[in-house]
Parts: sequence; structure tokens; C-alpha cells
Amino acid sequence: MSEGLDKELQEFVSVSESFSIPGTTDLKDIRAGYNLMCQHYNTPHPEDLKILEGVVEGPEGDIPIRVYRPIETIEEADPRTPTKLPTFLYFHGGGWVLGDLDSHDAITADLASQAKVQVIAVDYRLAPEHVYPAALDDCWAVYQAITENPKIFGVDSNRLIIGGDSAGASLAASVALIARDMNLLGLNAPSLAGQLLIYPALTSENLPSRTTQAQAPLFSTSDLDNFIDYYLGHKAIEENKQDFKIFPAQAEDFSKLPAAFISAAELDPLADDGPDYADKLKVASVQVKSIVEPGLMHGWLRARHTSPRASEAFARIVQALKSLSI
Repeated sequence: MSEGLDKELQEFVSVSESFSIPGTTDLKDIRAGYNLMCQHYNTPHPEDLKILEGVVEGPEGDIPIRVYRPIETIEEADPRTPTKLPTFLYFHGGGWVLGDLDSHDAITADLASQAKVQVIAVDYRLAPEHVYPAALDDCWAVYQAITENPKIFGVDSNRLIIGGDSAGASLAASVALIARDMNLLGLNAPSLAGQLLIYPALTSENLPSRTTQAQAPLFSTSDLDNFIDYYLGHKAIEENKQDFKIFPAQAEDFSKLPAAFISAAELDPLADDGPDYADKLKVASVQVKSIVEPGLMHGWLRARHTSPRASEAFARIVQALKSLSI
């Protein structure tokens, strides 16, 4: 359904849909189409970045990471001390089922270049081959490696932000809650400077947008349900709905969490997840800014170079990342 979209976003939806096979339920085909779509929207890396490949030891083997470092920021650092950069630890979207370092490569590169922060992207394990908690375990392992060895990763421990888009935003919010709990237990997990969540999936509750945006462009409520089913290994959602490690908004306590910027999309079954989570953070006296981007749909990040509306929304995310990393 692309009625009511402006011309640029109508074209974005049409082109994006052209990479999928209508009606297919074969995960191999779904992944192939998704990867082709991502490749189509990829753009060259900005010239002001140094990009490094690496791995972090995980619970079930090495976890690939990709590091994007703004060259200008490195050159301005004091040569007498190790370079420590404000860092954005980024978990990609894809419903816990799709995506990798390449699928979001251009997005993370643009964030690093425009916000002048180091971005560390994580290639966590995907469902259904690796069901919950595999993805979360990998994300936590990378967070631990970075916070325990900030010099190795060139991270300024006082300016570490966590986030991502869609399922990746959900994983980021869960990691932030786990880190908070460890601090409350006196285990001294380094505090995060902020969290930046882009069209996040945060709750199992049947919020209004699950119905009003059930057939939204590019991502439907049935798509969401299918991805959750894959992620949980076909376990009943009811058995897990109170587990904040799966659905962060189901946590009992939201106090002492890092400041947050939450960007939801109007035309998205997840449109209400962001404001719902923001309200819970505000009640717990957590600094938060929440926005529901009008006229945008799930996955709009890939339209940031072709749609003025998406470009403006991306600029707000970049500014938020800058503000959180100060």
C-alpha cells in the first residue's frame, strides 16, 4: 500500500518490492531478495573514513565486526595519547533473520562520516538457524569486549552509544537494560552514554499501530509475527512476553538507563513501539526524545539519498548521535 506517499517514496517502495518474490515463504529466496535490495541501495564509502574488519570472541565462535573511523577525528587526536573516539555500537535490522555487515554497510558508513563518531557494526548470529538468545548473546559479547578493552577498540568509555534499527534496536535496548542491571548489582559494567533506536521492535503488546498499520508499505504485522516466530524458535509469544531480553518494553524497571533518542516511522506496525517505550523511560526520569517520522515507513533509511523526507529524518538521527556522544 503506497497510497498517500510522496513521489520519491512511492518509487522507493516500488523498487524495493521488485526484489522480492510475491507469496514466497522460502527463507532462502527471502534472504536472496533482501540482499539484492540492500546491494541496490548501497553507496560508495565516504572518503573521510578508515574502515577495518575484525572479529570478537563470542560464545559460539568468532563474531565479525566492521569498524568505521572518521579520519579527521583520528588526525585531530593528541598523538601522545591513544586515540579514543566517541563510538556508536550498531546492531543491524532484519527481523533477527536477515542482514549482515554488508546489508547495512552504507548506512553505518554515512552515520560515522556525518556524525564524526566511530561506528562498530556487529554481524550477530541469525534465526532460525540460531534462535534466541544467540543474537543477544553475540551483541552482549561485543559490548563486553569493547567495554573491557576500550584501548584496543579506540573507544572513549565515557562516550559509548548503543543502538540500531528494527530488530537491532531491540537488541540494543536489551543490552542497555542488562548493563544497567549489572551496575545495580555492583558488577561495574561501564555506563552507556546513550541509546539510539531507529524504528525499534520493543514490545509484544498489541499496540494500536499493529492494527492501523497492519498492511503498511514494505513491512506488515504478519511479517513482524513471522520474524518473531523465527526468532523464538516457534515458541509461544505468551511464554516470553514478560522477558525484557526479548521485548525490552516488558521490563519492570526503566530507571537509571542511558539517555535515549527514539525514531519511529508513521507507516509501520511498530509506529507505537517508540512512543510507548519513551513514555516508560520518561516516567522513570530517563532523558528521552521520541519522534514518529510522518510519511515514512519501516526501512526508510535506504531512501535517505533519494527522498527529501527521509533525508531530513536521517539528519535528525545524525544530530541526535552527535548530541549523545558529546
